[in-house]
Amino acid sequence: QWKQLENLYFREKKFAVEVHDPRRISVSRRTFGQSGLVVQTWYANTSLIKSIWVMAISQHQFYLDRKQSKAKIPSARSLDDIAMDLTEMGTPKVSKLVTLEAKNQLIMASNGSLISSGSQDSEVSEEQKKEKIMELKKKEKLLQEKLLQKVEELKKICLREAELTGKMPKEYPLGAGEEPPQVRRRVGTTFKLDDNLLPSEEDPTLQDLESNFIIHQKLVEAAKKLASEPDLCKNVKKKRKQEYADAVKKLQEIENSINEYRIKCGKKPTQKSTLTLPGERIP
Repeated sequence: QWKQLENLYFREKKFAVEVHDPRRISVSRRTFGQSGLVVQTWYANTSLIKSIWVMAISQHQFYLDRKQSKAKIPSARSLDDIAMDLTEMGTPKVSKLVTLEAKNQLIMASNGSLISSGSQDSEVSEEQKKEKIMELKKKEKLLQEKLLQKVEELKKICLREAELTGKMPKEYPLGAGEEPPQVRRRVGTTFKLDDNLLPSEEDPTLQDLESNFIIHQKLVEAAKKLASEPDLCKNVKKKRKQEYADAVKKLQEIENSINEYRIKCGKKPTQKSTLTLPGERIP
C-alpha cells in the first residue's frame, strides 16, 4: 500500500522501491541493522528505468492529491468533477517530471528519488528548510554587522592618512551621493631630526644635554608654526600660543642647565636659544 512506501528511486539501470513490511525483518542498507524495510529492485536500460520511475512518482502524487481531496471535501462529487480535478492536477506534474532533465532542476540524468522529486508528504523536509532559512538569515545579519564594522575602521584609517598627506585616499568608502569629507593636513609631521646636528662630545653627560636641547629646539619650531597658522578660532589660537611659550621656556631651562654644567667643567657658556629665536616675545 502507498502508506507503506518509504522511497522510490533509480540509479542508472536500477529501479528500486523501499516499503515498510512489519511481517518481514531484513538487514537494511540505510540503517545497517534489523528493520522492517524491504527493498524491491528491477533492472533495465536507463531510459526505460527512468520512464518507470517517472510514472511511479506520478502515481504516488495522484495518491497524495486524492488523499488531500478526501480530507478537504466532505460531500461526494460527480465523476466529471473528479476527472476535471485530476486533469488539472496531474497534467502539470507529469509534464514537469518529463521536462525536469532539460531544465536541470530536481532530477539528474542518471539518478533520482522520491525525496528529490519534491513530494508533498514530507513535513520533515519543510521543517528543515525553515530551519536552514533561519540559520542563513542569522549568518547574513552577522556578516552585515561585521561589514559595517570593517567599513568604519577603513574610514578611520583613510582619515588618518588624509591628515598626514593632505589628500583623501581613493579607498575611502562613500555611500550613494555622499561627498568625501574635507580634512586639513596636520602641521608638524614633516619635522625630522638631522643626524648631523647631534654633537660628538667626549663627556656623555654633556652630550645627553646637547641632544635634549636639539630635540626641544625642533619642538619649539613646530609649536611656533602651529601658533602662527591662520584661520584659527580664538580658543585654539590661545592654547597654541601658550604651548609655544611653554616650549620656549623649557628650551631656555635646558640651555641654562647646559651652561651651568659647562661652567662647572671649566668651559665657556653658550647662547644657542637666543641665536635660534632672536627677539621672541610671547604675550
